[in-house]
Amino acid sequence: MNQETPNKWTRNELKNPHRLTDKSRRVRQMFDSIAGTYDCLNHLLSFNQDRSWRKRAVQLAQIQPGQDLLDLCCGTGDMALEFINNQPALKSVTGVDFSQNMLELAQKKTNNLLAHDTGDRYKNINIKWLRQDATHLNLPDNQFHCVSCVFGLRNLQDLNAGLKEIHRVLKPKGTLLVLEFALPKNPLLNWAYQTYFRLVLPVVGGIIASDRGGAYRYLPESVRSFDTSDQFCSKLQKNDFEVVHTDPLNWGTVQLYLARKKSDIA
Repeated sequence: MNQETPNKWTRNELKNPHRLTDKSRRVRQMFDSIAGTYDCLNHLLSFNQDRSWRKRAVQLAQIQPGQDLLDLCCGTGDMALEFINNQPALKSVTGVDFSQNMLELAQKKTNNLLAHDTGDRYKNINIKWLRQDATHLNLPDNQFHCVSCVFGLRNLQDLNAGLKEIHRVLKPKGTLLVLEFALPKNPLLNWAYQTYFRLVLPVVGGIIASDRGGAYRYLPESVRSFDTSDQFCSKLQKNDFEVVHTDPLNWGTVQLYLARKKSDIA
Protein backbone atom coordinates (compact mmCIF):
# COMPACT_ATOMS: atom_id res chain seq x y z
CA MET A 1 0.00 0.00 0.00
CA ASN A 2 1.03 3.59 -0.63
CA GLN A 3 2.30 5.15 2.61
CA GLU A 4 2.49 8.78 1.44
CA THR A 5 2.25 11.08 4.48
CA PRO A 6 -0.86 13.28 4.19
CA ASN A 7 -0.88 17.03 4.81
CA LYS A 8 -2.38 17.85 8.20
CA TRP A 9 -5.53 19.97 8.18
CA THR A 10 -5.03 23.20 10.10
CA ARG A 11 -7.78 24.79 12.16
CA ASN A 12 -8.10 27.62 9.65
CA GLU A 13 -8.33 25.24 6.67
CA LEU A 14 -11.06 23.24 8.41
CA LYS A 15 -13.31 26.30 8.66
CA ASN A 16 -14.29 25.49 5.07
CA PRO A 17 -12.19 22.73 3.51
CA HIS A 18 -14.32 22.83 0.34
CA ARG A 19 -12.69 26.13 -0.67
CA LEU A 20 -9.12 24.80 -0.72
CA THR A 21 -7.63 24.61 -4.21
CA ASP A 22 -5.68 21.46 -3.31
CA LYS A 23 -8.59 19.73 -1.57
CA SER A 24 -8.58 16.79 -4.00
CA ARG A 25 -4.92 15.95 -3.33
CA ARG A 26 -5.36 16.29 0.43
CA VAL A 27 -8.44 14.06 0.48
CA ARG A 28 -6.74 11.40 -1.65
CA GLN A 29 -3.72 11.31 0.66
CA MET A 30 -6.02 11.24 3.66
CA PHE A 31 -7.95 8.21 2.46
CA ASP A 32 -4.80 6.38 1.41
CA SER A 33 -3.50 6.84 4.96
CA ILE A 34 -6.59 5.47 6.74
CA ALA A 35 -7.58 2.73 4.27
CA GLY A 36 -6.50 -0.13 6.52
CA THR A 37 -8.83 0.85 9.37
CA TYR A 38 -11.55 2.53 7.29
CA ASP A 39 -14.13 -0.26 7.41
CA CYS A 40 -13.63 -0.97 11.10
CA LEU A 41 -14.11 2.69 12.00
CA ASN A 42 -17.12 3.07 9.71
CA HIS A 43 -18.90 0.25 11.54
CA LEU A 44 -17.75 1.37 14.97
CA LEU A 45 -18.45 5.09 14.68
CA SER A 46 -21.86 4.58 13.02
CA PHE A 47 -22.80 1.89 15.56
CA ASN A 48 -22.98 -0.49 12.59
CA GLN A 49 -25.75 1.58 10.98
CA ASP A 50 -23.72 2.13 7.81
CA ARG A 51 -24.71 -1.38 6.66
CA SER A 52 -28.43 -0.62 6.95
CA TRP A 53 -28.01 2.71 5.12
CA ARG A 54 -26.48 0.96 2.13
CA LYS A 55 -29.15 -1.75 2.15
CA ARG A 56 -31.89 0.91 2.19
CA ALA A 57 -30.24 2.74 -0.71
CA VAL A 58 -29.93 -0.42 -2.83
CA GLN A 59 -33.58 -1.33 -2.18
CA LEU A 60 -34.65 2.14 -3.30
CA ALA A 61 -32.63 1.94 -6.53
CA GLN A 62 -34.61 -1.11 -7.73
CA ILE A 63 -31.79 -2.37 -9.92
CA GLN A 64 -32.62 -4.97 -12.56
CA PRO A 65 -30.87 -7.99 -14.11
CA GLY A 66 -28.56 -7.12 -16.98
CA GLN A 67 -27.87 -3.56 -15.85
CA ASP A 68 -24.53 -1.75 -15.70
CA LEU A 69 -23.74 0.04 -12.42
CA LEU A 70 -21.10 2.58 -11.45
CA ASP A 71 -20.13 3.31 -7.85
CA LEU A 72 -18.20 6.57 -7.55
CA CYS A 73 -15.86 7.28 -4.65
CA CYS A 74 -16.25 3.56 -4.02
CA GLY A 75 -13.71 3.31 -1.20
CA THR A 76 -13.22 -0.29 -0.12
CA GLY A 77 -16.14 -1.45 -2.27
CA ASP A 78 -18.94 -2.02 0.25
CA MET A 79 -21.66 -0.25 -1.76
CA ALA A 80 -20.73 -1.92 -5.04
CA LEU A 81 -20.67 -5.33 -3.35
CA GLU A 82 -24.05 -4.60 -1.75
CA PHE A 83 -25.46 -4.12 -5.26
CA ILE A 84 -23.91 -7.41 -6.34
CA ASN A 85 -25.32 -9.31 -3.36
CA ASN A 86 -28.74 -7.79 -3.99
CA GLN A 87 -28.80 -8.58 -7.73
CA PRO A 88 -26.39 -11.35 -8.86
CA ALA A 89 -27.65 -11.06 -12.46
CA LEU A 90 -26.13 -7.65 -13.10
CA LYS A 91 -24.11 -7.23 -16.29
CA SER A 92 -21.33 -5.13 -14.78
CA VAL A 93 -20.32 -3.22 -11.66
CA THR A 94 -17.57 -0.62 -11.90
CA GLY A 95 -16.05 0.99 -8.81
CA VAL A 96 -14.11 4.24 -9.19
CA ASP A 97 -11.93 5.92 -6.58
CA PHE A 98 -8.76 8.02 -6.60
CA SER A 99 -7.28 6.26 -3.56
CA GLN A 100 -5.13 3.32 -4.65
CA ASN A 101 -5.09 1.85 -1.14
CA MET A 102 -8.89 1.81 -0.99
CA LEU A 103 -9.11 0.12 -4.39
CA GLU A 104 -6.65 -2.59 -3.33
CA LEU A 105 -8.92 -3.46 -0.41
CA ALA A 106 -11.96 -3.47 -2.71
CA GLN A 107 -10.18 -5.94 -4.99
CA LYS A 108 -9.35 -8.18 -2.02
CA LYS A 109 -13.02 -8.22 -1.03
CA THR A 110 -13.96 -9.14 -4.59
CA ASN A 111 -11.42 -11.95 -4.68
CA ASN A 112 -12.80 -13.28 -1.40
CA LEU A 113 -16.39 -13.05 -2.66
CA LEU A 114 -15.61 -14.95 -5.85
CA ALA A 115 -13.47 -17.52 -4.05
CA HIS A 116 -16.44 -18.43 -1.84
CA ASP A 117 -19.01 -18.26 -4.67
CA THR A 118 -19.59 -22.01 -4.72
CA GLY A 119 -22.86 -21.69 -6.62
CA ASP A 120 -21.34 -19.42 -9.30
CA ARG A 121 -23.93 -16.73 -8.53
CA TYR A 122 -21.61 -13.90 -9.53
CA LYS A 123 -19.55 -15.48 -12.29
CA ASN A 124 -21.20 -13.50 -15.10
CA ILE A 125 -20.81 -10.04 -13.52
CA ASN A 126 -17.96 -7.98 -14.92
CA ILE A 127 -16.49 -6.36 -11.78
CA LYS A 128 -13.88 -3.63 -12.26
CA TRP A 129 -12.07 -1.28 -9.90
CA LEU A 130 -10.63 1.83 -11.57
CA ARG A 131 -8.40 4.56 -10.18
CA GLN A 132 -9.89 7.78 -11.54
CA ASP A 133 -11.01 11.22 -10.39
CA ALA A 134 -14.81 11.45 -10.26
CA THR A 135 -14.69 14.93 -11.78
CA HIS A 136 -12.77 13.68 -14.88
CA LEU A 137 -14.00 10.18 -15.70
CA ASN A 138 -12.39 8.18 -18.48
CA LEU A 139 -15.65 6.36 -19.21
CA PRO A 140 -18.03 6.40 -22.23
CA ASP A 141 -21.16 8.56 -22.45
CA ASN A 142 -24.56 7.03 -21.63
CA GLN A 143 -23.09 3.76 -20.31
CA PHE A 144 -24.65 3.14 -16.89
CA HIS A 145 -28.19 2.45 -15.72
CA CYS A 146 -27.34 3.57 -12.19
CA VAL A 147 -24.58 5.63 -10.59
CA SER A 148 -24.17 5.61 -6.81
CA CYS A 149 -22.00 7.72 -4.55
CA VAL A 150 -21.87 7.02 -0.82
CA PHE A 151 -20.39 9.76 1.38
CA GLY A 152 -18.20 10.84 -1.52
CA LEU A 153 -19.65 13.86 -3.33
CA ARG A 154 -18.79 16.05 -0.35
CA ASN A 155 -15.12 15.21 -0.93
CA LEU A 156 -14.94 16.28 -4.58
CA GLN A 157 -12.83 19.27 -5.58
CA ASP A 158 -15.70 20.53 -7.76
CA LEU A 159 -19.18 19.19 -7.00
CA ASN A 160 -20.78 20.60 -10.16
CA ALA A 161 -18.06 19.04 -12.31
CA GLY A 162 -18.75 15.70 -10.63
CA LEU A 163 -22.50 15.99 -11.23
CA LYS A 164 -21.89 16.83 -14.89
CA GLU A 165 -19.71 13.73 -15.26
CA ILE A 166 -22.36 11.57 -13.60
CA HIS A 167 -24.96 13.00 -15.98
CA ARG A 168 -22.71 12.28 -18.95
CA VAL A 169 -22.06 8.61 -18.16
CA LEU A 170 -25.66 7.82 -17.17
CA LYS A 171 -28.05 6.39 -19.73
CA PRO A 172 -31.15 8.51 -20.51
CA LYS A 173 -33.46 8.39 -17.46
CA GLY A 174 -30.69 6.61 -15.55
CA THR A 175 -30.68 6.69 -11.75
CA LEU A 176 -28.37 8.61 -9.44
CA LEU A 177 -28.26 7.33 -5.87
CA VAL A 178 -26.51 9.39 -3.18
CA LEU A 179 -25.91 8.88 0.53
CA GLU A 180 -24.41 11.82 2.36
CA PHE A 181 -23.99 12.97 5.94
CA ALA A 182 -26.17 15.86 7.09
CA LEU A 183 -26.87 17.96 10.16
CA PRO A 184 -30.16 17.16 11.93
CA LYS A 185 -32.77 19.92 11.83
CA ASN A 186 -33.86 19.26 15.42
CA PRO A 187 -31.78 21.64 17.60
CA LEU A 188 -31.20 19.12 20.40
CA LEU A 189 -30.22 16.33 18.01
CA ASN A 190 -28.04 18.78 16.08
CA TRP A 191 -26.17 19.72 19.28
CA ALA A 192 -25.72 16.08 20.33
CA TYR A 193 -24.61 15.03 16.85
CA GLN A 194 -22.08 17.84 16.46
CA THR A 195 -20.73 17.20 19.96
CA TYR A 196 -20.18 13.53 19.09
CA PHE A 197 -18.81 14.44 15.66
CA ARG A 198 -16.35 17.07 16.89
CA LEU A 199 -15.23 15.60 20.20
CA VAL A 200 -15.65 11.80 20.22
CA LEU A 201 -15.03 10.91 16.59
CA PRO A 202 -11.59 12.60 16.22
CA VAL A 203 -10.33 10.95 19.42
CA VAL A 204 -11.48 7.44 18.48
CA GLY A 205 -10.34 7.87 14.88
CA GLY A 206 -6.98 9.19 15.99
CA ILE A 207 -6.37 6.23 18.31
CA ILE A 208 -7.52 3.41 16.02
CA ALA A 209 -6.38 4.80 12.67
CA SER A 210 -3.21 6.55 13.91
CA ASP A 211 -4.73 9.45 12.01
CA ARG A 212 -1.74 11.60 11.06
CA GLY A 213 -3.63 13.71 8.53
CA GLY A 214 -6.62 14.64 10.66
CA ALA A 215 -9.19 12.70 8.61
CA TYR A 216 -11.55 12.45 11.56
CA ARG A 217 -11.31 16.18 12.20
CA TYR A 218 -11.91 16.87 8.51
CA LEU A 219 -15.06 14.72 8.45
CA PRO A 220 -17.28 16.77 10.81
CA GLU A 221 -16.08 20.10 9.41
CA SER A 222 -16.65 18.98 5.82
CA VAL A 223 -20.22 17.99 6.74
CA ARG A 224 -20.88 21.23 8.60
CA SER A 225 -19.76 23.38 5.65
CA PHE A 226 -21.35 21.23 2.91
CA ASP A 227 -24.65 21.94 1.15
CA THR A 228 -27.93 21.55 2.99
CA SER A 229 -30.44 19.10 1.51
CA ASP A 230 -32.28 21.93 -0.25
CA GLN A 231 -29.05 23.35 -1.65
CA PHE A 232 -27.91 19.96 -2.92
CA CYS A 233 -31.29 19.26 -4.54
CA SER A 234 -31.05 22.64 -6.26
CA LYS A 235 -27.64 21.70 -7.68
CA LEU A 236 -29.05 18.40 -8.92
CA GLN A 237 -31.83 20.23 -10.74
CA LYS A 238 -29.42 22.76 -12.25
CA ASN A 239 -27.39 19.84 -13.61
CA ASP A 240 -30.48 18.41 -15.32
CA PHE A 241 -31.48 15.78 -12.77
CA GLU A 242 -35.02 15.23 -11.55
CA VAL A 243 -35.06 14.68 -7.79
CA VAL A 244 -37.37 11.70 -7.32
CA HIS A 245 -37.01 10.97 -3.62
CA THR A 246 -35.21 12.21 -0.51
CA ASP A 247 -35.11 10.27 2.71
CA PRO A 248 -33.57 11.45 6.01
CA LEU A 249 -32.07 8.47 7.84
CA ASN A 250 -30.81 8.03 11.39
CA TRP A 251 -32.72 11.04 12.78
CA GLY A 252 -31.55 13.23 9.92
CA THR A 253 -27.81 12.60 10.29
CA VAL A 254 -27.70 10.87 6.91
CA GLN A 255 -29.57 11.95 3.78
CA LEU A 256 -30.51 9.63 0.94
CA TYR A 257 -31.21 11.11 -2.52
CA LEU A 258 -32.67 9.40 -5.58
CA ALA A 259 -32.57 11.36 -8.83
CA ARG A 260 -32.95 10.66 -12.54
CA LYS A 261 -31.16 12.02 -15.57
CA LYS A 262 -33.59 14.13 -17.58
CA SER A 263 -31.70 14.75 -20.83
CA ASP A 264 -28.30 15.41 -22.33
CA ILE A 265 -26.77 18.76 -21.40
CA ALA A 266 -25.87 20.77 -24.49
